[in-house]
Parts: sequence; structure tokens; C-alpha cells
Amino acid sequence: MKNNLIRLNKYISNSGLCTRREADNYILNGRVSVDGKTITILGSKILTNSKVRVDGKLIVNKQFKYLLLNKPSDFDLNKNNNKNIFNLVKSSKVEELDTHEVISNDFLGLVVLSNDKSFNHEFLKSLNQKKQLFHIKLDNELCSENKEQIRKTNSKKIKIYSIDYVSSLLKNEIGIELKTECVSNIYNIFKKLDYKIISLDRVLLANFSKKDLGRGKWRFIEKIELSNFSSF
Repeated sequence: MKNNLIRLNKYISNSGLCTRREADNYILNGRVSVDGKTITILGSKILTNSKVRVDGKLIVNKQFKYLLLNKPSDFDLNKNNNKNIFNLVKSSKVEELDTHEVISNDFLGLVVLSNDKSFNHEFLKSLNQKKQLFHIKLDNELCSENKEQIRKTNSKKIKIYSIDYVSSLLKNEIGIELKTECVSNIYNIFKKLDYKIISLDRVLLANFSKKDLGRGKWRFIEKIELSNFSSF
């Protein structure tokens, strides 16, 4: 029977209703019942086949899925627009896919999507600890002095590890390796030096890469990949 036990807050978050922290608040406020009995003790474990209700509504322990998308340009997060990234992954048949990253139309490359709200929350928080590699196209050539200035950038918001030209002939295209929680921090670095980013293409994200993943295509992320991402 031990293998059939699960923490109550995890069961609730698995339903897609909320994060584990929010589930703890529901429990403390007496809003959760298990098999008809109100549970208010944090850390409580229940059987996976228990009937759990929040505010009287029955919830189910859903199966989580994780997707890796190679985002094309001109697609956003607005589900009211036809050109949104969720339409690109419709064939996965996974409902309630989401991401907590703020992604603009000109952002290209790797995007992680999941129906696991707790994962999405933790994923965003972990980004400033994960190395990312971007291919950036600028409106003007990046001079060597500014390139060196960017290379030395190191703050709480962003840390640069390396920056170089894609080729000696294309000095408005650069590769940059960094850690940051929000891509807006990348835009801000170049904006301060009077450069405009035309496109921002995430090529690598920790252990995830675009290898064999064409633009606009997606694939499911394996469990071992998620485990490696956590320790990467």
C-alpha cells in the first residue's frame, strides 16, 4: 500500500488546480476533504484512489506531460490569436499546456510547455541557474568595445559567460551564453548600448537542444531529460 500513497498537496497540484504552495493554503483553510473528511494537517498522505474535493468540487490526479517546442517567429502566447504557440502543439492532445515565461513574437527557439503548474512555476525560478545559448541578430554591427562590455556583465538579473560573432562576416549576428530568469534582461543590455534585437533564438537551454527539432516542431520531453535538467 505504501507505493499507492501520495502527499495531499501534490495530489491537488497534480490536478492542475494550483501549485503545491497554494494547495497547502487550501488545506490550512479547511477547503479540502478526502473521502468526505476535511483535512487541515500539512504533509498528510492519502491513497491515490481517494476522492479529493476542494471547495466541494471533485478533482483528479492527472497525468503530466512536458513538451519542447522550437518556436518560429510571429507566434505569441495570446490564445485569442491564430498564430499562438499553443496551436503549434495541438497535435499533442495535451490540455491546459502553459509556460510562465514571457515570450515575445520575435523570440525564436526552445520553449518548454507543460500542464504541470508546479513545474512551470519552478522552471521559471530555476532559469537564472541554467546556462542558455542564444543566436542574436542585431540591427547594426556590434563593435568589439561593446562586445567586451557585454561580456563583463554580471548582476543579479543576468550573468554573461561568453559572447562572440557568429562569423567574421556577420558582425550583427552573435552567439551569447548566459544565465537569466527573463529574456527581457537580454534586450535591456543591448538597448542600453543603442542596439535593437531583430531576433533572439534560444539554441540551448541547459540539457535541451534544437537538434533534430525543426522550426515550429515539438516533441515530448522524457523523464530522464527532466531529471537531468534539474541537476544540470
